[in-house]
Amino acid sequence: MANQILTHQMIAREAAKMLEEEAPFLANINKGRQDEFGTDTQGYKKGDTVTIKIPTAGKVFDGAVFAGGGSGSDVVEDKVNLTLDTQKHVALQFGAKEKLLNITDFKERILRPQMQTLASVVEADLMMRGVIGTPNQVAMNLAGSNPSNALALARAKLNQYLAPKGDRNALITSTANVALSGEVSRMWNPTKTSEKAYIDGYVATAFGQDIFEHQSIPVFANGTAAGITVSGASQGGSTLTMAASTAGTLVVGTVFTIAGVNAVHPLTGADMGTLQQFVVKETKTVGSATAVSIYPAINPLAPNKTVTASPANGAAVTVVSVNGPQNLVFHKDAFTAAFAPLPVLASCEGYTARLPSGVNVRVMTFGDGNNDIERTRIDVLYGFQTVRGIHASRVTQ
Repeated sequence: MANQILTHQMIAREAAKMLEEEAPFLANINKGRQDEFGTDTQGYKKGDTVTIKIPTAGKVFDGAVFAGGGSGSDVVEDKVNLTLDTQKHVALQFGAKEKLLNITDFKERILRPQMQTLASVVEADLMMRGVIGTPNQVAMNLAGSNPSNALALARAKLNQYLAPKGDRNALITSTANVALSGEVSRMWNPTKTSEKAYIDGYVATAFGQDIFEHQSIPVFANGTAAGITVSGASQGGSTLTMAASTAGTLVVGTVFTIAGVNAVHPLTGADMGTLQQFVVKETKTVGSATAVSIYPAINPLAPNKTVTASPANGAAVTVVSVNGPQNLVFHKDAFTAAFAPLPVLASCEGYTARLPSGVNVRVMTFGDGNNDIERTRIDVLYGFQTVRGIHASRVTQ
């Protein structure tokens, strides 16, 4: 027996909860930036942008004299833009009969399949954006005796770049989960259940990370450029000029190292003894003297020192990214997403629901008088940005 006629408010609230429950990546990244778009449910559209400030490290001086006799460090924050650039929706038709279903029947028979589909597509989009913004990478040997070592190595990467403890997560493929299952189950303490266990795909907690099995893990493919070298000495910043003996593409998300350019401790600037990993931020065809946008920036000087030295002219550039699935370990604040409220259009019925986490979902119904039917769409409008890609690590397999 039906409880009551379903309302758009009821459907929207359930849809928003399902979207987050079915999307482990979305559920575990920072979504607080919606507040910068405000709370107006009538004023946001695709293309709106906010600027995110990123605090930077300072410089420590020796002795009692202020700034060693010089000037203090200028407070200059890095920044990235978060743009509402993506709108996705599912479209369905249901009428009076479906509206008379009780909320439990409606959720399972009609709403959940739609939200699973929407969540899968949104997750795949967000995760690919996260992966291609992440320069750190470790490898997992699925056939080896200790595949879980990759999660330990990823944890070490996050620690190396001072990612905060807690709020760390790992998203892995089903094949990786099979390889890990024996080891992780022995290390996990089953008496302490994660508060995230309600999220679809939750497996266990190990290596300081909540681990989720995910069916939308991105698959990456390298470009065709080969024999890549640095073109020009003493380069710095977020652009690196390169040349390739075999001209071809260097695709966004490619991870590479540069001979003689090591990683440093983010605060002390001490040489970490390993090559710094960089990621390509936009696809380019590399031939001779091609400027390529990269992350992190090359800065051999304090404050905000990122590498031991600028690359030498002709230094070898080695692509280390691997074709195939890209599992991901990340701290919550490595990435941010904003799901802004969409308005209910004139002459339509609907409701925009907002969860405390910041997820907004609009349900809107409109009639088709020509065909005597009623159509309903469930929409999300969102943007995504990598804020601190060094607080994440890809795990190839």
